[in-house]
Amino acid sequence: MKKLVSSTLVAALLATSIPVALAADVETKGNGKAKAEVKAGAKEKTTETSANDSGVTEDSTSESAIKDVTLKKQLIELRQELKHTTDVTEEQKAKYEQLVADLEKISDKHSALDVQLELLQRTYHKGDHTPFKKLGELLESTGETEVKAFVDGQLVQTDVAPFVKGGRALVPVRAISSALKADVKWDADTRTVVITRGEQSITLYLDKKEATVDGKTITLDIAPVLKNGRAFLPLRFISEQLKANVDWQEEGKIVIIDDLQASDETNEEDQDSASTDDTDADTNTDTN
Repeated sequence: MKKLVSSTLVAALLATSIPVALAADVETKGNGKAKAEVKAGAKEKTTETSANDSGVTEDSTSESAIKDVTLKKQLIELRQELKHTTDVTEEQKAKYEQLVADLEKISDKHSALDVQLELLQRTYHKGDHTPFKKLGELLESTGETEVKAFVDGQLVQTDVAPFVKGGRALVPVRAISSALKADVKWDADTRTVVITRGEQSITLYLDKKEATVDGKTITLDIAPVLKNGRAFLPLRFISEQLKANVDWQEEGKIVIIDDLQASDETNEEDQDSASTDDTDADTNTDTN
């Protein structure tokens, strides 16, 4: 009897355990399938998101390219307006400034730099160094590190770049002298540079901290040097001796020179012209 009961109990337990096992197996497979579906859905969503992101990037790039073309077209039109005149109206100046701002917005900083430089050279007024602040900002943002010198708002063109030594800017002698309209003579035997402008005469000696100005010896902060086959002179000293104001802007490493002697000469020419006009007017009056 005990054996029969035991066999029956075992059979019953087996019968009840099989459905449980099967259920567990089904649940496991079901969970696996569900997980697979979730993963598939996530992958599909990720792919869709990536596609959408790609679409946004392409749209942004396309819009930026269109904006860039539009701005460059506006610049060409502005240059056409100014092709036969040196005078820039306030409206045209505002257009230049807006172009700079818009080019910055689309991250075309090199073009923005070019336009700012063009604006400065077209509209510069001696003593007003405000435009150089924006120029310096753009020079730094584009990674420009070379020293640049400007005379009356015009960039001094050099075949070798100026540099700073001992806190003083040194520039190729011929470049700055040309910008200030001075004559230069180099004597290789005595290693001297003679600069003349009108009645002024300046003699400098390579690697020597002294100069002769109109026969007087003057001590220099830094000596002229020879570099890359070019004589470099202390810019501030030369400019001030030739009656020019010199300013240094650290941002962008810019030397700003206002040629006062050129201003005096222009004023004298204007006065002579005015006197001539008055004489002509008096003559015409007498004749009549």
